[in-house]
Amino acid sequence: MRDSFFEKYKTSEVTNTRRVINTPSSFIKSNFLYIQEAGYLKSLRPHLSRRSGLSSYLFLIVLSGSGSVSYRDTAGSHLFPASDSPQDAKHPLTRVAARAGDCFFLDCSGEYTHISSEADPWELLWIHFYGPNAAAYYSCFREQHDWHFKSSHLAELTSTIQNVITLHEEKTDDADLLTAAQIVSILTTLCTDAPRESADDSPLSVKLKDILRYLNEHYTENISLDQLADQFYISKYYLSREFKKEFGTTIIQYLLTKKITNAKELLRYSNDSIETIAQHCGIDDASYFNKVFKKIEGCTASEYRRRW
Repeated sequence: MRDSFFEKYKTSEVTNTRRVINTPSSFIKSNFLYIQEAGYLKSLRPHLSRRSGLSSYLFLIVLSGSGSVSYRDTAGSHLFPASDSPQDAKHPLTRVAARAGDCFFLDCSGEYTHISSEADPWELLWIHFYGPNAAAYYSCFREQHDWHFKSSHLAELTSTIQNVITLHEEKTDDADLLTAAQIVSILTTLCTDAPRESADDSPLSVKLKDILRYLNEHYTENISLDQLADQFYISKYYLSREFKKEFGTTIIQYLLTKKITNAKELLRYSNDSIETIAQHCGIDDASYFNKVFKKIEGCTASEYRRRW
């Protein structure tokens, strides 16, 4: 049976707890990120919690103590009862040990469980949230991070969640708007926080960064995938796949975006003709330049110059 509610702890199971549950207006739900629940607890004894099928995202910080978290990381598992899901065989529950300083970011449509250790009960801080763009932020985060990670901004993230709890303990008319800004702050920090393991870059990561640097310096030139592959001693098919995985865009799209960004600056701050600007950006065919410009910006280069 799928659960459609959040945790309920008995007072006998915690030494201290702060919790806020929020019911925002329809306007807030439709237009902003909002919290469903946020809280803090210090566990007194182990308590197994299992949830699935929630329209929610959970960000959890282990402040002290230890325990374990298991997660079935698969989109669409919430469409089926957890025990009957055809995805179970392909996406088994993955269990990880959790210690002080560990963070977890979960899509709660998938099944997850967590339990404190008996010898060293944990202390948790968490926030359940939802709303427009929540899924996009989660996708952005997962492109670079696992659902279990450590953050170099732990103090900042902890403080922000505590601010959210305080906002809703004595809720004012603007609490939901202020909370939306706090959630965006949390998600922006998570998405831009470099993975810890990147401190020692792999040879492939170093090579991809070298290629990116080369593109930034030579984007006005005619650069082909074959040329890059030969120059950096890498298969062009492997390069295409790994570049997109690393930077979230194709090489061609990256180059075109760089060219158009340069063109926009010249359109605004120079009196050069559109044909000349196109050539400065490495596109000799003015017709093709206008086609690319309109596809990216939604208007022609002439219209852009007029508007700005």
